[in-house]
Amino acid sequence: MDVKLEKPLANVGMSTAHPAMRNAERQIIIYWVVSTLVGVPLLYDWLFAWNVPATFSQPWLVIYLIFSLALSQTLYVLVARHGGRSINLKALTIFAVGNGIAETFAFAAIYRVGALLGSAVVGSFAPSAASFAGFILGLIFFMIYGGLIHGLFWMRVLPPHFDDDPRSQGIRKYRPLAEVVLVLGWGLCFWLFEDIWTVILFHTIVDIGLMLLVRPAIFGAKPKA
Repeated sequence: MDVKLEKPLANVGMSTAHPAMRNAERQIIIYWVVSTLVGVPLLYDWLFAWNVPATFSQPWLVIYLIFSLALSQTLYVLVARHGGRSINLKALTIFAVGNGIAETFAFAAIYRVGALLGSAVVGSFAPSAASFAGFILGLIFFMIYGGLIHGLFWMRVLPPHFDDDPRSQGIRKYRPLAEVVLVLGWGLCFWLFEDIWTVILFHTIVDIGLMLLVRPAIFGAKPKA
């Protein structure tokens, strides 16, 4: 989420702007509800299938998922700051679980739409390449959506939380690449095993990291320590 924030919610979690904080919470909840309402019908069969063992039966994929998570979070630790806000376990739990589930519904749904389109188009003239084409287009859809939702939504909800010194700016240049590496692993879970629950687990861990490092003043968390 390597972005600069602009008003009106740029100071959320940085002051006593409680109406802005409540507005941020409402926007997050609305986002979760919409993601769930859109995602569940599109992902019904995935949600009621437990394919986590299939993913974890592939050591190379598990290693890749852990590596991509570690890379992403290491870069985040190096540049993210909490601005003096304290950790709130209630807020951490609500956000990590809520966003880990609901936003993954959105990610998986947009991936699946792209995968279905890619498979249908390429399958019409090259059936043997249909599945891989679906994976590529689904991954592209996933990445585009991820960039847009973080740039247009999360940049307005989260407080400013990146250092602007030259060292941090240098590190931040690599964060988009780290996010691509992360998304590739999640896309492989979708493509190979239709496994959404492993992605939910890893996404929840990412959101735990965000709440520990950034500590936005939402869901009961205090603006200042």
